[in-house]
Amino acid sequence: MSKSSAKVQKEETAAIILAGGTARRLAEKRPLGGKAECIIGGQSLLSIVSGALAPVTGSILVVGGDPPRLSSQEAVPVRHIPDQQPESGPLAAFRDGLRWLWHEHANSLPQLVILSACDLPAIKSSLVSEMVDRFPQDAMCTQWVIPEVGKHLQYLFSVCRPTILHPLDSFFASGGRDFQSFVQYLQKLESTSIYVISDAIWRTIDPHAHAGSDIDTPADLAMYTGDASH
Repeated sequence: MSKSSAKVQKEETAAIILAGGTARRLAEKRPLGGKAECIIGGQSLLSIVSGALAPVTGSILVVGGDPPRLSSQEAVPVRHIPDQQPESGPLAAFRDGLRWLWHEHANSLPQLVILSACDLPAIKSSLVSEMVDRFPQDAMCTQWVIPEVGKHLQYLFSVCRPTILHPLDSFFASGGRDFQSFVQYLQKLESTSIYVISDAIWRTIDPHAHAGSDIDTPADLAMYTGDASH
């Protein structure tokens, strides 16, 4: 599928960054403020990700973790809410973010919502733009666009319609909790609800797989900080 002919404007999008989680696998490398506060090149992970999103979105919502340290020079409004169900996983935090958007912007919902983890240090604005531009605006059944990075769906760098909250609430009510099962749930409801940017296409956009380069362990962090001890 080619890029959408009707480009979505920055003001018509919102972004949700998931910054919660215990990050136990980082062990002694975990900052007091959580994974989002890991410093790479003088910036926190959260600052790096929000900086990549800012040129593409009209607002940013951070879910979980400590309230971010914001400067008065933020390019777009940044809000923070806590996890409503701590340690319930990223899908629950995503739902918290969507619920907040519906509550705060019920009369002016964004067309699209960008979802990102807080631990993607190599994310660039150009990758975010490509993903948003490829959302098929003429296919109203499409709820979610997910890039396939290295043969794996990268749920935590994706873009959806805010109306995905309705099936997500139903999914949780049925006992579901994880992203993979939610994708399967959506596809059973409507086969065209998910559009995957195939690995072959995504590699032409993101040849170094930056969208899949997250930080889970001290060794992952050392790749970006140059810490030779790991």
